[in-house]
This record gives sequence, structure tokens and C-alpha cells, in this order.
Amino acid sequence: MFISPMLLQESASPPEDYANVITELKLDGIRLLYSNLHGEPKLYTRHHLDVTHMFPEITDLTLPKGLVLDGELISVDVDSKPDFTRLMERFRSKEHNTTIPVQFVAFDILFYKGKNITQLPLLKRKQLLNQVVPTDTIALVTSQWVEGNSQTYFEVVKEYDLEGIIVKKPHSKYHIGKRTNDWLKIINYKYGKGKRSEIIGKDSGFLFYKERGYPLRLMEFKTKKNREKLYEKYRQFMKHNLG
Repeated sequence: MFISPMLLQESASPPEDYANVITELKLDGIRLLYSNLHGEPKLYTRHHLDVTHMFPEITDLTLPKGLVLDGELISVDVDSKPDFTRLMERFRSKEHNTTIPVQFVAFDILFYKGKNITQLPLLKRKQLLNQVVPTDTIALVTSQWVEGNSQTYFEVVKEYDLEGIIVKKPHSKYHIGKRTNDWLKIINYKYGKGKRSEIIGKDSGFLFYKERGYPLRLMEFKTKKNREKLYEKYRQFMKHNLG
């Protein structure tokens, strides 16, 4: 079952009321929806392109039935760091080369036990997501977030040359197919040169990309332990600057 995902409104800077939000790291991957509502797992891009056959490591995940998850698909290299070039190679490969690893970073849950929960507050949905995915694996992790501190978080992102942050209202509903001020993206436009990609057209699946570098040296998504090390650096930075 395809659900048109909620979109991000762009903002030039973190909101002034930055204490009453949750802040996540923005990942430069491919938006992906996972659905097993009708038994067999299905994978869709935000443009309704069915890519189920391309990622067996995601469809083979052991998850409860009756789910729709929203997240970002990334690829990691041998050092467990995102490698966008490899992700594009995987998309373009006619053989769908599974030796190129991919990982689904889930940040929201839209259906739970077959029930539409998009009207629940975001924090409640994240609690349910953590129940569904209690332990991170190579193929599936949940997105880490912090309460407030979006301005400081953004400064950390710029310092480490990352793409940006996403700021969400903790009690926001999931607005299917809409772009609202409940979810904001703040882009670091000094983010290095590399590759930017987007899937265009739900029928053709045409890939459009342009050159850009990919320096995400601090991003680690292989295991929860590694991710906690990354986010602990952010927490320490924020504690030092907010203390």
C-alpha cells in the first residue's frame, strides 16, 4: 500500500521557538516507504515508484504485520559511513547488486497493527516505532533525535560539514502528501560538493542526479552502538555550549 509521504517545508534557519521541537539529522539518501499491510512487504519511493525487487535485505526484515514505515534509504561503505555514490550504483544496476549495502533509517510509523495512526502525535508514533524496531540491525535502524536545541544542533552540523537538520513539532500529526510548518528542513548550503539524487516519475523511475561530494566522515549507521557514539559527540557539544 502506497501512502504519499508528508513533505518538509524549508526554512532559512531553525525556528525561534527551538526549545519546543524535536531535532533530527537530515540524511542525504532516498525517501523510502516500507509497507506490509497486505502481507507481502512492499517498498516505494516518495514518487510512488515500486522498488521492492531492488532491496531484498529490506523486504526480508522480520517485522510485525500491519505496518507502514517512513524513512530514508542510505548506503554505507566498508567503514560504515554513508556513500551516496554506491547508493546510486545500486539504483542503476540492472542486476540490483546486493554486494552494495543499503540501510533503511526509519523515522516514522504510519500504520501499526493494520491501523492508521497518522493522527496520533509524533512522539506517540515514535514510541510505537521503537516498540516495532527495539534493536538496530545492519539493514534497519531508527533515526535518533534530541529535544529542542535545534540552533545548536545546526551549528554542529555546519561544523562537521553535514547536510542539515529536520525540526518537527512533537505533537504534530502526519499530514499525508502535504507540506506544512510542522516539519521543517534547514539546509547547510555550505555542505560539500558531491551527488544529489532524486527519483522522478512514478512510472518510469528515471534517475536524475548531479555532481556533489560526500564527506560524511562522522556518520556511522552500522549498529546502535556506533550511532550512539556519533550522537554522543553532538550531546557533548550541546552540553558544553548550553551549559
